[in-house]
Amino acid sequence: MKITARSESQRPLVAVQAMDRHVRLAFSRVKEEMALHLDAINQNTNEVQACYEYLAELDAKLDKLAERLDEIQFLVAPEASYEREIALTHREQEVFMVLYAVEDPITALEVAKRLGLTVEMVDRYLVSISAKGVPVLKTFVNGKVYHALDLKFKDLQARKNLLKINESVSQQLLNEKAI
Repeated sequence: MKITARSESQRPLVAVQAMDRHVRLAFSRVKEEMALHLDAINQNTNEVQACYEYLAELDAKLDKLAERLDEIQFLVAPEASYEREIALTHREQEVFMVLYAVEDPITALEVAKRLGLTVEMVDRYLVSISAKGVPVLKTFVNGKVYHALDLKFKDLQARKNLLKINESVSQQLLNEKAI
């Protein structure tokens, strides 16, 4: 009878041990599957990254090509290149309006004084405006650089408002000119 009692008392222990083996086996299978999924995810991530880099490279090449086409178009028909809208920031609009309002070419120092900016900031805005397609002409006189707008563009801006200049910017700068 003691043998029976002992074997009956060990049955739950044996059952727990068997269940433990099954649970460990199930967890090891899940772990293996998760490792396979992780490898697949890593491979997909690498493929996505490679595609992104390729697309970024293509985008940069397309930008360069578009710039070259714009340059060619400007050389062939300068007036036609003015027909598209150009988006300027608020500060770029202010710098543009100073150039637009003056009759003679003006230095970056004079623009800076009118707007309360540094010469370096004005120079950066002028470069940015030119890069966006606004024809800012430069002339050198006695070692100074003078800036002015192309007269055809100035006339076209007056007729069509290609740059969509904010009315408050133009009023503010034109009012200052009158004072």
